[in-house]
Amino acid sequence: MQDCNIFEIWEDYKSSLLGYIQKRVNNNDDAKDILQEVLLKCYQFCSKGKTVLHLKSWLYKITQNTIIDFYKKANKNMPFDIDPIYEENEQSLIGEASEYVKALLKLLPEEYAIPLFMYDLEEFDQKTISEKLNLSLSNTKARIQRGRVKLKERFLECCNVGFDDKGEMISFDIKPQCKELQAEKKRLENVS
Repeated sequence: MQDCNIFEIWEDYKSSLLGYIQKRVNNNDDAKDILQEVLLKCYQFCSKGKTVLHLKSWLYKITQNTIIDFYKKANKNMPFDIDPIYEENEQSLIGEASEYVKALLKLLPEEYAIPLFMYDLEEFDQKTISEKLNLSLSNTKARIQRGRVKLKERFLECCNVGFDDKGEMISFDIKPQCKELQAEKKRLENVS
C-alpha cells in the first residue's frame, strides 16, 4: 500500500504512461491531453487523502479508462484490445482483496458464513450445500444471499474502496479501526 502523493508519483510514471498512451493514440497532442486528464483524475482521487494498494496497476487502470473515454467522446473505434498485462494487474488487486474477504467471512455468523464459503469459494452447487447442511434448498439460497449482504456490509465497514466510473474496484484501503483486517494484513505481510 502506498501513499497517494500524486506529485511524487507522477515524476516516476509520466514518461511510461505517455508511451503507453502514444501506442494507442496516433496524435501526439491528443496523447498529451489524455496524459493531463490522467493527472487530473489521479490528483482528484489522491487529494482526498487516500492510499493505493497497487500503484502501478491503479495508474494504468486510470490511463486505460481515460483512453477509452477519449475514443467514446470522439465517436471513434478503439484500435486495440485491453492489454493482458493490465488485466493481470487488475486481477492482482482483486486477488489481494479476496484474501481479506476470507478473513471477514470468518467474522460472519456460521449460519451465513458456511453456505457462502461453500458456494463462492469451494464452488459447491446449492443443492449439494443444502444436502450437506441439512437445509432446504430455498433456505440455503436465502442464507447465501444474506451472507453476501452481510459480507459486503462488513467489507465496506472495514475498508475504504475506490471504484472507477464503470463500478470496477481500483483501490481499497483497510481502515485503521478494523482490527480484524489489520491483523490479517500483518499476517499476510509476514507470509510474503
